[in-house]
Amino acid sequence: MEKNYYTAGEIARIAGVSLRTIRYYDAKGLLPPVSHMENGYRCYDEDSLALLQRILMLKYLGFSLEQVQRLIAAQREDSLDQQAILAHQRSLLLEKRAQLDQLISTIELAQHCATEDKWQVLVRCLNLLTSEEKVLEQYQDPGNLQSRINIHSYSTSAQSWFDWMYERLALQPGQTVLELGCGTGLLWMERTHLLPEGLRLTLTDRSEEMLGQTRQNLAPYEEELAARDIQITYRVLDANALELPAASYDRIIANHMLYHVQHRDACLAAVARALMPGGVFYCSTVGDTHMRELHELVTAFDPRIDMPFQSLTGGFHLENAEPQLLKHFAHVERQDQDNDLIVDNAQAIYDYIRSFPGNASLILEQRGRELLELIKDKLEREGAMFIHKSAGIFICKKQGNL
Repeated sequence: MEKNYYTAGEIARIAGVSLRTIRYYDAKGLLPPVSHMENGYRCYDEDSLALLQRILMLKYLGFSLEQVQRLIAAQREDSLDQQAILAHQRSLLLEKRAQLDQLISTIELAQHCATEDKWQVLVRCLNLLTSEEKVLEQYQDPGNLQSRINIHSYSTSAQSWFDWMYERLALQPGQTVLELGCGTGLLWMERTHLLPEGLRLTLTDRSEEMLGQTRQNLAPYEEELAARDIQITYRVLDANALELPAASYDRIIANHMLYHVQHRDACLAAVARALMPGGVFYCSTVGDTHMRELHELVTAFDPRIDMPFQSLTGGFHLENAEPQLLKHFAHVERQDQDNDLIVDNAQAIYDYIRSFPGNASLILEQRGRELLELIKDKLEREGAMFIHKSAGIFICKKQGNL
């Protein structure tokens, strides 16, 4: 079948953009011509049109030019077919539609708010709208994260989550280890005595404040670690724009954070490249029924309360993560922890709900006492609240690591 070719001006007219835009994308390496005509004019084909569509779609969705360049490069490396590209664009548009729905509900909340200064309430709500802003708010505040962690101390398992996860890492002396999204360093601070000699550990987080808290939490163990030649490096790193040296790590860890990564496929590709031969990637996540009873309690109390973790975590759940990982790893093993919560502390439940990123704290400024009393009444009747947990880990190995 004979290909159709277009000049830069023709492709600009078809796409409804200016000729200057086509030249600019060419200069940036995003839309290079497939060839040049005898008169020197740039020549494009139908694949160029498909590529231009991707660029314009990503720009429409709000990605910066630098982010577009990284995404296009990742798609080229993965050799995505047109069907996969369209599916990816559809998922991005659905995500944007969900964000617009949240915007509408936020405005409605401000309209019906009893507070006299509705504009102040609206502005405060709008600052929490996008998924990225919600995650940043949640994880830049160590105290907010601690409120979410505290409830898990009411576990029915004899082994804590971090003990269970650390056991599966099977760290060996002299290995190089990278953790993406280390939070406050909880995976390490109570297990420094278990770390093997000569370990080279790099802890990363997108939040400088969180990383500073991690450094502070591990500071008391510095002498102990130095005596065993264990080195810890701290680095601010955003998994949405992950750049790692190739074949550099024996272990890479992503604990309950990949569902927050918008450009997850590119992130996983970077992780796979960064693993040494024989290296292993460990990533944990939650399942569809995680904390279901607590979410039902919140919805019954006030359906206006936004529970973004239910939507934010949905892109990388125990139920749908394996196909995403198998694109980059030859062998993927899933292990689930057998664990639930039985919580007899009303304040711990309330603090967890209030820590939700989004509008929870705003609504609870008005109805917080009412919610706390409802939780206390429930515990007085039932003795404790049962909350099902669904969490597990995927252990991933590249081809040749088996």
